[in-house]
Amino acid sequence: MNQSSDAIQLTRKQANIYAWGWQPKARFRDAVCGRRFGKTFLGAKEMRRAAKLAARWNVSPDDEIWYAAPTFKQAKRVFWRRLKRSIPRSWMDGRPNESECYILLKTGHIIRIVGLDSYDNLRGSGLFFALVDEWADCPYEAWDEVLRPMLSTCKYTIDGVQYVGGHALRIGTPKGFNHCYTTYCDGQPGGEPDHKSWLYTTLDGGNVPQTEIDAAMRKLDPRTFRQEYQGSFENYSGRVHYGFDRRTSVKACPYDAKLPIHIGMDFNINPMSATIFQERLDGEIWQVGEITIMTSNTDEMADEIALRYGKVGFDPTKPNLDHITVYPDPAGAQRRTSAQGKTDISILRGHGFKVIAMESHPLVRDRINLVNAKIQDATGKRTLFVDPSCTESIKCYEQLCYKQDKNKKSTNQPDKEMGMDHLPDATGYYIYTKFAYLPAKRVQTTHMSR
Repeated sequence: MNQSSDAIQLTRKQANIYAWGWQPKARFRDAVCGRRFGKTFLGAKEMRRAAKLAARWNVSPDDEIWYAAPTFKQAKRVFWRRLKRSIPRSWMDGRPNESECYILLKTGHIIRIVGLDSYDNLRGSGLFFALVDEWADCPYEAWDEVLRPMLSTCKYTIDGVQYVGGHALRIGTPKGFNHCYTTYCDGQPGGEPDHKSWLYTTLDGGNVPQTEIDAAMRKLDPRTFRQEYQGSFENYSGRVHYGFDRRTSVKACPYDAKLPIHIGMDFNINPMSATIFQERLDGEIWQVGEITIMTSNTDEMADEIALRYGKVGFDPTKPNLDHITVYPDPAGAQRRTSAQGKTDISILRGHGFKVIAMESHPLVRDRINLVNAKIQDATGKRTLFVDPSCTESIKCYEQLCYKQDKNKKSTNQPDKEMGMDHLPDATGYYIYTKFAYLPAKRVQTTHMSR
């Protein structure tokens, strides 16, 4: 399909989103964008294209084309007038219906705008294409219970081949780490095979000059500016690992069998968590893997690590684990998860791992500060990087926040109620033990030997 005629008026970033439309690997697209990026203009082009393709691909008139917004009033105010301008009169079968806000085409297809606040009333027809605007403000149930099932039955034919399933584009500015963040992650590497997502700033859209961006930067607090103008997912309750940014902290970090493995481990039973690291020769620290096992014990975790990262040794029945060092939760020296009453640390050593454990817990803030310094220090240098396959770790680094007191002010204790603390804790045990505890022990040993 030649898309150049429809994309010619779009900016480069808008055209990139548009060009991925109707591709098998991008059935569900998510565009997370800053304010005034040009989402509405892009949406009008998408609706016009969907109308043409519905006729060309013999889509049933029962499968409609929808623009959806959080409320019907908002949908009408933002898009109805632009939609009427984008669809040529020669395509229409009569005048647009102003009360219900739909356009009937001569092909029998219907283009309609809807509000998702009353999504239960929208059930009935099928959908060929759905454009969901301000996705972060829409109820996720509207997608999961109504729009997604309506897209499932649409059939169309391209070059004699029949396809099943309508397509969708969800666009908007983020609002913290809600469903907009989840579906954005689905479209990133390692996500869902039929999803594609982008994150663009206001400046990327090409509609707002730098002077306006600078003015907004002076007026807004940093987090609001990042969210509204840079399309950044922000948590307003105080992120623990505030320097972690998937755009700069996440990159390909493949496992290197020639390098030693360093594992941070949290002994919580549900789940047991481990983060897998390798230290590069250039000084970078790469998280190459993660392990979480629900309702587990230390023996199971040890077996899983050996299965994934053990090497062939002289004894073919037993993996060689000499290259693996575990840095566990210090509580493992007293805690017992085995029926035999062994401590967690003794279990790890019994499996053949080298274990370096602190004698007691450091201050939580000291452990967090050291991890944050590895993520990004005061000069802007980043040392710790995470492979895209570590999806749970990435989510936890982004979303772990400090607890709030009764006055809604952040404390200095991470919030453990959401379960986002286990993988970051595991990382903290490795980082603090290796880069603070061990150096301090070496200094003490040197002084004592004198």
